[in-house]
Amino acid sequence: MEKYLKIFTTNFKSKILLFTFLFCSFFATLFCNAQIIYNWQNSKEGWVSGGGCTLTEQPDALAMRSFNTTPIMRSGNLQADLGIDASDYNKVEITLKNPTTTPANANARLFVYPPNSNTAFCYFNFLVDTSMTGYSTYTIHLDSTPTNGVYSGPVARFGLRGPWGVANGDTIYWKQMVISNTNIVIDTVDVTFKLNMANVTEPFTTPELNGTFNSWCGNCNPMSSPLQNDIWEVTLPFVSGDTIEYKFSADDWSIQETNDPTGFCTNGNTNFTNRILVIPNSDTTLIPVCWGSCDTCSSVSSNIQNQTKDILVYPNPSQGFITIQNKNVIDKIIIRDIYGKTVYIDDKNQRNKLINLTNFQSNVYCLSYLINDKWETEYIVIQH
Repeated sequence: MEKYLKIFTTNFKSKILLFTFLFCSFFATLFCNAQIIYNWQNSKEGWVSGGGCTLTEQPDALAMRSFNTTPIMRSGNLQADLGIDASDYNKVEITLKNPTTTPANANARLFVYPPNSNTAFCYFNFLVDTSMTGYSTYTIHLDSTPTNGVYSGPVARFGLRGPWGVANGDTIYWKQMVISNTNIVIDTVDVTFKLNMANVTEPFTTPELNGTFNSWCGNCNPMSSPLQNDIWEVTLPFVSGDTIEYKFSADDWSIQETNDPTGFCTNGNTNFTNRILVIPNSDTTLIPVCWGSCDTCSSVSSNIQNQTKDILVYPNPSQGFITIQNKNVIDKIIIRDIYGKTVYIDDKNQRNKLINLTNFQSNVYCLSYLINDKWETEYIVIQH
């Protein structure tokens, strides 16, 4: 793994230096168990013009504006090197939109470059549609015979040429490119991140999730609020067992949360404090944490002694012992971790219960209790 320095500039013109470890040799590429993904929403992903065009970041895609009939872009400059071998990958999927009325034989072209050379050792032509109003995905099988050359040896970069015959001023829109190996099975799980913006005083429109998995790209993973309240969420696929760092921001880094390096959910780095998560082995919905906190907003603001109900849960946060009191009998108590795994069950009927959670790791847990055939749920925080 290589270390990269990433610089983000907020609307307040402040710069944050973030060191991230990525499984690739180019800062804008995401490797994920034999998969390379370029997402060109609001980002060039490190791609540069190879001649005949200019490249412009747009919300949906990378706009290639041509000034000759064979515009080319490449995944980095001459010094860039993915450090991979052709035998490791056998399929490329390219999502694009060609709104132009190029000739009927509108072949686009995928180039494959060796290290330190702008001369491709092979290329694949692929026919694309014309007069497109939406995006389509085209598949190139790298284990098929190239249009020219031989697909073999070290691969430093890829390149793409617009459909042959585009006119001066025409624009092609490139949305995504995925390079993969169909012989490798990738087990992914969906993780839903939830964020409570109730305590945010700065103006914002759309929160977003940024991290090592998307190269801290800004607003390429925006969040939504299905219930139109303070809770925002986004669901993304990850590889089980991977460790990611992430943080919440809004409106393409216009604002961003400031996390506590001593918090149990952070990386402990006092200079670049990010949240950290080990991806579980099943689909997971995380609890709605408060902006800039490892805790829920209720625990941040009130230390949760729930006076609005008959039941009391205290202290919260706790160093390990939690007391639950109620005027009615509590029929059952269940505690689950942030992954939804049940870590504690008590089905003894009682009004008062002292629970020893000193062996639990510092984290947020979901406490559910059954009273008079009705389940209630709230969050508790263990912080040693």
